[in-house]
Amino acid sequence: MGEIVVERQTPAAEREWAANPRDTEAALGWQLERVGSTAWQDWSLKFQRMAFGYAQDSGWHDPADALQWLDHHALLHEGEAPRGALVWYQAADRVRVACSLGSGQVVGPLPRGQVATAALADLSTDYVWSDPHFPFGH
Repeated sequence: MGEIVVERQTPAAEREWAANPRDTEAALGWQLERVGSTAWQDWSLKFQRMAFGYAQDSGWHDPADALQWLDHHALLHEGEAPRGALVWYQAADRVRVACSLGSGQVVGPLPRGQVATAALADLSTDYVWSDPHFPFGH
């Protein structure tokens, strides 16, 4: 008789995440090159996914779906977001995501309809942040 082998699944919070195709500084540069564009209105999640180098769908329906998944996997943090972190916030009756520039500043498609930089405190006082992981991205 052979032995039974049981594989232990490592919880998502303990896994080593693969590096994004585009590193933090390159992702921020990609975003800053698009400041002023209105082409990304209401596509804040897609914008962030593409900024970090993922061409295919993220596997999440929208930022609210992503936020719920990240919360369920204990991947959200409170406090000041470090440079390159994804910042999840509530504005205009929906969850949105931007990228932290550090020092309380973010970049991304903002509620007023264009890619811009802004003080996070001007957008929302209700936010959390996560590392820029797209576990289903390609």
